[in-house]
Amino acid sequence: MAAEKLDRYQRSIAKGLSKAFDQDATEEHELELETAKLVVFSDHHKGARDGADDFRRCERAYVAALGYYLEEGHRLYVLGDVEELWENSPDEPLDAYPEALELEAEFHRQGRYERFWGNHDDHWGSPRAVEQRLWRYYPELEVREALKLRIMSDGERLGLLFFVHGHQGTAESQRFAWFSKLVVRYIWRPLQRRFGFSATTPARDWELRAKHNQALFAWARSHPAKPVLIAGHTHKPVFGTSRPPKPKHRPLADVEAQLADARTKSPAERDKIARLRAELGWIEAIGRSAEPAPMPIEPPCYFNTGCCSFPDGDVTGLEIADGMIRLVRWPDAEDNALPRILVEDDLRGVLVGLRS
Repeated sequence: MAAEKLDRYQRSIAKGLSKAFDQDATEEHELELETAKLVVFSDHHKGARDGADDFRRCERAYVAALGYYLEEGHRLYVLGDVEELWENSPDEPLDAYPEALELEAEFHRQGRYERFWGNHDDHWGSPRAVEQRLWRYYPELEVREALKLRIMSDGERLGLLFFVHGHQGTAESQRFAWFSKLVVRYIWRPLQRRFGFSATTPARDWELRAKHNQALFAWARSHPAKPVLIAGHTHKPVFGTSRPPKPKHRPLADVEAQLADARTKSPAERDKIARLRAELGWIEAIGRSAEPAPMPIEPPCYFNTGCCSFPDGDVTGLEIADGMIRLVRWPDAEDNALPRILVEDDLRGVLVGLRS
């Protein structure tokens, strides 16, 4: 029964994604791999600077990132749920964050800005609403549902990147969106304002675990065009890589042998033995963990930005530059206003691997 429900869910997501992929409004552009400089952020959920505003803690990291990528010459893709319009009127978040808005507008003035709508800012799916509210900041802006980027190299077509928010096909975002919006605005928002909690947890890994991420990956893996799907929506970074993953700990047998050797030959080295015993306990506990193993991202055809609304103030995004695709986090490990590369892969290798 559980497998049947998952299949039904995946079919619904696949139908929504395929509709966005196939529709005439979804344009296809070309991008040269060797000169590409692109950064993708999503799921800011900018609010009204109150207790229900998930972006407030992340403003510092996001504004720093925008200034950096503006000067570095990157294009900026903002992949939906930029404003939290289930909780707020359109003008509230626009008025609350003028610095971030002005930086995004500078990308637009320089012709380096692409804007997408998601389920929490689907108001921008209306061209009239965009003209009335957003054109004063971004003149003539078009807010897309989806975009295809054909990656080229010396006239060779390497593959296709498909950008979309990722909510397509979900019942709470489409068929029952009216009800979801009422719940968020009149129940969830007052609770957030009072207690200040968030539904988003800090990113600790970038593997496939949640049902929706698995559905997005299943669509990309099975689509005949063999696209690389780049999405947001889940708030969980996902990074498929063609490179073998590095082990997260040493083999259990190696630690056991080293601990036994230290106890026999160096019984007085209590500190060394204590560290080895701690490492052994750590590895054994990992083996006993009840957490399900992540679904392997094979082939690496799905990447997720994560979000710009983590409660610890971090933001994550995807970079495409120097022929690489990277998952980055702002700030870096020392809390400096710089990107930290969490994981990266050769984009050519990813794209060519999908064709084989």
